Amino acid sequence: MQKKITYVLNILFMIVVLVFTFYTLLQGEDIQEIFTAMRQAKKIRLFLAVLAAILFLGLQAVSLQIIMKSLGSSVSSLQSVKYNFICFLFNAITPSASGGQPMQIYYMRQDGIPVGASSVALLFWTIIYKVALMVIEGFVFLFHRDFLYQYIGGYYWLFLVGIGVNMVSILLYSIVVFSRNGARSLAYGAAWIFHKLRIIRKKEKMLLKIDQTLEIYQEGAVYMRTHWEVALVVLLVTIVQRVCYFAITWFVCLALGQNTFSAAEIIVLQSFVAVCIDILPFPGGVGVNESFFVTIFKKIMGRKNAFSAMFLSRGVSFYVLLIVSAFVTMVAQVQILKRERHGYQHESI
Repeated sequence: MQKKITYVLNILFMIVVLVFTFYTLLQGEDIQEIFTAMRQAKKIRLFLAVLAAILFLGLQAVSLQIIMKSLGSSVSSLQSVKYNFICFLFNAITPSASGGQPMQIYYMRQDGIPVGASSVALLFWTIIYKVALMVIEGFVFLFHRDFLYQYIGGYYWLFLVGIGVNMVSILLYSIVVFSRNGARSLAYGAAWIFHKLRIIRKKEKMLLKIDQTLEIYQEGAVYMRTHWEVALVVLLVTIVQRVCYFAITWFVCLALGQNTFSAAEIIVLQSFVAVCIDILPFPGGVGVNESFFVTIFKKIMGRKNAFSAMFLSRGVSFYVLLIVSAFVTMVAQVQILKRERHGYQHESI
């Protein structure tokens, strides 16, 4: 019940922030002109943007299937797509995208997939997802640094902070994978600090939970240390997946007749927005993402077109997927309730 209340409050917070953001951003703007530009957008290229968004989640489902198959717990294509829509929904409505994977594990368990296997698979994918972003940004830094610096100007420091935060995350995950004692020391140290700050009152209970969690993660650590070929395949799929997501903005630009800049340059700018927004704790990056998008893209397409591109790009890459994800989650929940009504439940392991 408490979680449901939290989700509702997060959604209300998102709505308030979004209304405030649009009210602030659109002050003094010709709204009619912005929406006219959106209506005149070329439909076939908008369809390509939608296709890129579908590929984004579809390739994530492929990655999950590859990992689960290597673990001996195969899932169907429809199941994998379902889990990733559920993940998208709960990542979108929780701070720092923290709610997606726990809910994925819950729904996978309802389908009879052991918690150990799902936890290992999602830990494995999370590390690779972050590594994929760093590979893309490494390419940007090596080959498009001057272009990036030219158009982000004073925000370049934020790009470096985003890279730094992601590198620290990868480092911490690597400690979990390669050093059991290191992971325990970090977790115990954090528990001690939170206990001293009175954030955690029952330290012994928390340490017990940490030990139980680390046991699951150590299963994942052994798996990751011995399945490099799977990691490489999933990394390649994930790089393509992330490029598809960034390419949504390029297709939107083409739909609006903005073809001055190449696909690579638009993808570079969109990846910069993603790196910066990923480190912020706002649910779905709502408000901040829209504002930052306009700030960056108005330099290459003008303010009016930047607004049109923002509405279309965020609509395709976030809000439409959010609505579809909510529908898929409701269907999945109805299926669970039907099974429970008929007295059938999968045993969790």
